[in-house]
Order: sequence, then C-alpha cells, then structure tokens
Amino acid sequence: MNSESSLFDGVCDCIRQTLEKDLPDIRETDRLIADLEADSLDFLDLIFRIEQKFNVSINPRDLEHRTQAALGGEPILIEGCYTARAVEEFRKFMPEAPGEELYPNMPARDLFASFRVKTFMNLVAFAQDNGGRAA
Repeated sequence: MNSESSLFDGVCDCIRQTLEKDLPDIRETDRLIADLEADSLDFLDLIFRIEQKFNVSINPRDLEHRTQAALGGEPILIEGCYTARAVEEFRKFMPEAPGEELYPNMPARDLFASFRVKTFMNLVAFAQDNGGRAA
C-alpha cells in the first residue's frame, strides 16, 4: 500500500518517462490527453510503466467493468454511448473529473479524454486494495 504522495510521485515519474519530456509541474487534475499531450500509444506505455512500478495490473477499461458490476444486468452502453446510470457510476469512480466532462449519452470513445493523473492514482490504489487487480 502506497501513501497518496508516493502514488502521485510514482505516477508522475511514469508519465515523465512515457512522454519523454520534462514536466516539472504535473498536477493531480491534469488531463493526460489535453493537458499533458498524451496519445493512445502513450496510454499503453504509461499503463505498462505503472504496472511495473507498482506491481499491479490495471486497465483503463476497468472503470467500465466496475460500472457494469455496479449496475448488474443493466446495459452501460446504448449505440456506443454511455447511459445516464453508467455516467452516475463513473462519477463515483472518477470524482476528479468535472461533472460536465462525464455526461449522459457521452460517446464511449470520449471517456479517456477525462482521465487525469488522479484517475491513474485511483486505479493503482484500487488494484492494490484488491490484490493487484483493478477489476
């Protein structure tokens, strides 16, 4: 189990290595895509680095799995967009994302745009609390 500050420092180290640039002022609220200019390949590399550093297994889609588990048999997606109930659950798992970024009928492809440094910290913490798996 890591403290909040060691989680933050570790995730930031992984981000700096992944993006291969000096980012002295990373904040927990920084969005990986819009603020730190990560792309989809960077997400994969970042996940690998985080898994190695913290000895956990995470997957950004774990948020969908947790949401589906919370909603039982109720669908979370209809025609490629998240339902209002699914978005309610995402807000519980991603309190760091402002409400306007997570909205009913949001296209599934837009979820990753809301991922922040804190989102990855939360994925690691959840995985650590669950024996190394985030879902």
